[in-house]
Amino acid sequence: MFTEKFTLDKSYFAECFNESVAFSDKAKLKYPLLIFLMFLSVLSWYLLNKPYLASFLAVIAILEVIAFTYKRPWWITRQMLSRASGSIVTLHIDNDGIKAVNPYKKYHFSWLEITQATKTEKGIILKTKKGMQYISKAAISSEGYSFILAKTKI
Repeated sequence: MFTEKFTLDKSYFAECFNESVAFSDKAKLKYPLLIFLMFLSVLSWYLLNKPYLASFLAVIAILEVIAFTYKRPWWITRQMLSRASGSIVTLHIDNDGIKAVNPYKKYHFSWLEITQATKTEKGIILKTKKGMQYISKAAISSEGYSFILAKTKI
């Protein structure tokens, strides 16, 4: 019904991250983990008298904070280093569902597999049991976008 093509480039990855990070379950800092690591670090230092173990646990907690702080550039860099970066994605949208194909990966999900659809300012986030997929408005025609909205009943 609709066939669209777009390139997986840095601007697409940045838009994908910016639009979908608020809806991700993994986007929050893990305070219980940090408190637990620091508790183990103090316990290791004072009760077990193992300063190397204590330092190691403290460094892991610090790395978790750094990873959270720089999650956007880290995620975009990982995507840019992937072999799919720079490839052209062909998106097929029809009554059966959405199928995306690039030289390195293919995925297909039917409309019944979509458990939740969220309209964002620049696109739409489709959630399935396998994860989230972001589709940019700029990457598809307005008719294709309207068709997706109608099929997902937003």
